[in-house]
Amino acid sequence: MEKKRENFDCSVIICTRNCAPSLEKTLQAMGGVCVPAGWRAELIVVDNASTDNTARVARSAQLKNFEVRYLYEEKAGKSNALNSGVAAAQGEVILFTDDDVIPVVDWLDRLATPLLKRKCDAVVGRIELAESLLRPWMDSTHKLWLAAPDLPPDGEVELIGANMGFHRSVLKSVPKYDPELGPGASGFGEETVFSWQLCAAGLRLKSVPEALVVHHPAASRLLRSQWLAAAHKRGKSLAYMLHHWKHGEIRVPAFRAGFLKLKLLLRRMMQPPPPLDGEGAPSWEMSYVAEIEMCRQFLKERRRSRNYEKKGLVKLRV
Repeated sequence: MEKKRENFDCSVIICTRNCAPSLEKTLQAMGGVCVPAGWRAELIVVDNASTDNTARVARSAQLKNFEVRYLYEEKAGKSNALNSGVAAAQGEVILFTDDDVIPVVDWLDRLATPLLKRKCDAVVGRIELAESLLRPWMDSTHKLWLAAPDLPPDGEVELIGANMGFHRSVLKSVPKYDPELGPGASGFGEETVFSWQLCAAGLRLKSVPEALVVHHPAASRLLRSQWLAAAHKRGKSLAYMLHHWKHGEIRVPAFRAGFLKLKLLLRRMMQPPPPLDGEGAPSWEMSYVAEIEMCRQFLKERRRSRNYEKKGLVKLRV
């Protein structure tokens, strides 16, 4: 039985780890977000075992529009932090954003209203990359990995952690995020599987492009080394999702990984990419690296018992 909760309309959850300076800016921006008259909203900062002054920043935040709560989660991994935040949330709707974004003034109203009016069960908003970080070499892949400037139509929606939300009733069908996915674990995929599970449960996901946040990641995220590290993590996450949730297969993954590695080597010889400490990585290089890592990780995952029934809503093994 769900324990009695306070009467909040909205809970906003920010999970963070060792990003105190950017968190402080995000909290300041949250202080300027309009909470519609008559609404009661709380802001929960989940500190995922930070070693910087995150606790001081969060505890010192005093916002007139939100009741701010600080929560410490000692288990590393964003999914663990998300699950702790959701368990603590008191709101009828639960919204999420990140510690390096700036929401527009009407963000809360735009994102929460469709949920409160029960027009849908989950929502995703638009994410723009800060203008100072836009580069001429960026293509749609680069922008998609850092933001979500163009949202898909309803029916093709996947949730994105920097700007999403759901009605708390969905937790009856899909109770938790998978701790083996996301930052601090595989690197990505925690919201992806959660989205797939919501769809499998027959719930309604909606795009809300008017609910906008601007992403201000560290400039180091633009370095080639960081793009390739992200590609590795994406490949690892895709392998996990393919084996455990989709019950899919990769034919001769070891051979495929070797073949792709050779193709990548030849492509790099013909089209030398920037140095690792320079900005940018070609999207073709990122794609190769992700697929190679997916094949390698799949070899490991297929030795494990599957964690879900095919397209299941609840993880079978912890």
